[in-house]
Amino acid sequence: MTSTNVDDARTPGGEATSVLVGRSADLPAETLVDAVAAQVQSRPDAAAVEGDGPTQTYAELWQHAGRMAEALAEAGVGAGDQVAIWATRTAPVVAAALATMALGAAYVPIDPTYPAARVRRILEVGKPKVMVCADPNALAGSLPRGVATVDTHAGPREGAPLTPAASPEGVAYTVFTTGSTGLPKGVLVGHRALVNYLGWARELTDFEAGDATPCFASLGFDHAVTCLWLPLMVGGSVQLIPDSWDPRPWLARRERPFAFVKITPSHVKLFERIARPDYRAITRTVMFGGERLDAALVASLGERLSGVHLLNHYGPTEATVGCTAFRFDAAVPLWDGPLPIGTPVWNSRAYVVDADLQPVPVGEEGELVLAGACVADGYLGGDAADRDRFLDESTLGGADGTAARAYRTGDLCAVRDGQLNYLGRLDEQVKVRGHRIEIAEVRDLAVSVQGVSDAAATVSQKGLGGLELFVVADAADRDLVGRVLERLRAELPAAAVPERVFVVPNLVVNAHGKWDAAETRAVAERIAAEAAASVEAAGDGDGGRSPEGGVQAS
Repeated sequence: MTSTNVDDARTPGGEATSVLVGRSADLPAETLVDAVAAQVQSRPDAAAVEGDGPTQTYAELWQHAGRMAEALAEAGVGAGDQVAIWATRTAPVVAAALATMALGAAYVPIDPTYPAARVRRILEVGKPKVMVCADPNALAGSLPRGVATVDTHAGPREGAPLTPAASPEGVAYTVFTTGSTGLPKGVLVGHRALVNYLGWARELTDFEAGDATPCFASLGFDHAVTCLWLPLMVGGSVQLIPDSWDPRPWLARRERPFAFVKITPSHVKLFERIARPDYRAITRTVMFGGERLDAALVASLGERLSGVHLLNHYGPTEATVGCTAFRFDAAVPLWDGPLPIGTPVWNSRAYVVDADLQPVPVGEEGELVLAGACVADGYLGGDAADRDRFLDESTLGGADGTAARAYRTGDLCAVRDGQLNYLGRLDEQVKVRGHRIEIAEVRDLAVSVQGVSDAAATVSQKGLGGLELFVVADAADRDLVGRVLERLRAELPAAAVPERVFVVPNLVVNAHGKWDAAETRAVAERIAAEAAASVEAAGDGDGGRSPEGGVQAS
């Protein structure tokens, strides 16, 4: 495990403060493109990209990227530009992203499942020079004025040799996320931050040349960066999975297991319902990420994790995919609740701070602020509140006199036993009728009720803005909603008891592998309406309660 220490800074009272320092390490390459170029020279015939089509070797990937680079340059793309890519999980898209970075430009992946309005907003904010896609004619009428299109198969059959022009100080990619106003903003991730992260991730996963990993996450989400670029940086291969929700292509027993599988807890829960994967036959390491990881979920996988290395991987997009990790063993008895998120990435620091941005004593709760090599260059778009989340490390006291860019995560954490522990989002502390409520507490109490396999809560968009709770049942159970409400009423103040409780088949997950509250609510309301209609048609007077419906809590 990457060595990390608690900084020896002290509070005025002499207590150790919550500052963790990642190991100082030399970067493995100037840029990702330089690293891939080295693999092309040393392993030209090795498999680089696998998928539905023929396997692409390193030489073939590089040649395709060279043709794409020539076509992009002819379209006016140069260093510092943004290039939008319609990010299907295909080999030509990988080549297009590589070509973009080689020119010194930044690629902007756009998930094809995004609503048209979101795509337009991303293009308006990002102002890309071109849009790269497999079918330019299909998008030509919907692009902002001045945005040209380039086919992913563009360029001469024998393009000019690809000569990397990327600068370590330049931006490698821009991933759009949602700002405080609800509008998308682009996170600018530099080459140094990307190479720093990938070198650390290689050490965590013991990835070697010839290893492979599947990529089934949306390329528009930085979750995919690990699975896509780590193999290509070190001479391995990536297996592109077209459908995020169909695990069959990567569940097949392999002669040589994957080096790692990166997966969100929501993915795990869904795949448990579909196939109950035996991870021992699939991979050497499971990297959990993207959401809070509960010990109960790990324990539920039982012997199917025996001998598999496990990592809890944490990081906001603004901290370059992942900035802390916790390595653990399923054979070791686990504690209740969420697992630690571990210690910082190379060349970076983690501060747990109070409202004045000063480190709190070890063990106390505070906001997590990250600093150093992991932090992104800033935003495209966003408002003043978004931009203010980036600050200078010197305002935090500065570990060992360092002063780099820092980022306020908005996550509530504490340092315990030398590890960061994730305690929830600061914005999950919502107010309902003047009462401060922890969303995570409501969810955890619901999951503790027998018969509930999963749950999520959010602030209602209706009425007086109380809470809504969605629970997934182990089996049909007409009394489940009543038992959940009974438990919540026994433990929580009245304002924290959800106004509506729905039983749903599953928590709907978006293209990024995270819980989608709006879509889950839509499913819940449809099921409740169908149940109510069925009750009315049958003349049943049970008040609308059903195994799949919701009831008013008040």
